Amino acid sequence: MMNEFPVDCRPLTVENLDDLLNFMETDAFSDNPRWRGCYCVFHYLSDERDGDWTIRSCSDNRTALTRMVEDKRGHWIVAYGEGRIVGWVNADIGTRLKRYDEWGVRVDPATGIVACFVVDPRLRLRGIARQLLNAAVEALWASGVKNVDAYVTTDPKALSESEKELGPDQLAHHGPLAMYLKVGFEVIEQKGAMSHVRLKTPANRDSGE
Repeated sequence: MMNEFPVDCRPLTVENLDDLLNFMETDAFSDNPRWRGCYCVFHYLSDERDGDWTIRSCSDNRTALTRMVEDKRGHWIVAYGEGRIVGWVNADIGTRLKRYDEWGVRVDPATGIVACFVVDPRLRLRGIARQLLNAAVEALWASGVKNVDAYVTTDPKALSESEKELGPDQLAHHGPLAMYLKVGFEVIEQKGAMSHVRLKTPANRDSGE
């Protein structure tokens, strides 16, 4: 890793939403423009409730993000560096992330999930995702969860054919396994292409739950 790029991690609010939208629509997906229209609402939606994701418009997703931030129905943390947003993480109470229900993941209400990261392509491998992960864990603990989970791509050979078309940076949008292990997560299950990792809160670890 190159020299760490220090960032100031803050919750996404209506006050800094325009900063995030500007980042999303310019630098964030400069190397992967087909994901630009996600607006980081994918994990909150389900095809059954919200319609087929593949035919949703960029405008629909932008509006959904704006409304969720205004209504405080989602949780994102943004990273500021040198006066601008350079990355973000989506991490929330797992039961709010409806896409996991669709995938058959049974999420306990006391479990938070770190869903995805995006970092400015010019600043990757500079420790920004790790700083965001630490901020996300602290925020989830403050919300009262007992565990923080993530689902990380660890076996690209087991991916679907469409997923295999993604580049290494896109496959790492859940965050690399080594980053999670370094801050104390443990692998609790390997299934297909993914590893399920978990970090217990200090109180939960001490209780042996």
